[in-house]
Amino acid sequence: MPFHRFVIRSAVALSLTACASSGSSSTSNPDVAGGKQSQVSSPDYVTSLEIEKTSSSNAYELISRLRPRWLAAPGGAARLGGGGTTQVIAVYLDGARVGARENLASISSAGIVSMRYYDAARAATILHEVGSEPIAGAIVITTKR
Repeated sequence: MPFHRFVIRSAVALSLTACASSGSSSTSNPDVAGGKQSQVSSPDYVTSLEIEKTSSSNAYELISRLRPRWLAAPGGAARLGGGGTTQVIAVYLDGARVGARENLASISSAGIVSMRYYDAARAATILHEVGSEPIAGAIVITTKR
C-alpha cells in the first residue's frame, strides 16, 4: 500500500474516533421536575460541593455567602408601579413553595444538595404555585429526601 493512502486512511480513522468519543458530559443543570444533579456551578446554581465547603447553619447564611445577589430585588426596586404591591423572592423547598426569602433562615443547611435561582420570567414558566402574586424571582432548594 502506498504511503499516502496509509496516511489518508489513518486520518479518516482518527477523525471517526474523535467524533465517536465526543459525547455529551453530565454537566447539565437540574430542572425542577427532573431533579438531576449538576456538577457545574454558575451564577444561578450552587452545587453540593460548594455547599459542603461553606460553614453555615441555614439556607439564608449559605446564600449570603455564596450568591448574595439572589437576596436582592432586581434593580433595587421592590414595589410595582409606585403602589402598595411588593414583589417577593419566592422560596421553594423540594418542589413545594414555603414562602419568601425571610423563610430561608428556618431551613437548615444540613441536607441541602443544591440551590438554584430563577428570575421572575423563568420562574413563572417553570415553577408551579407561582400564582398571581408578583415575584421578583425564586430560589429553589433541593435536599436529600
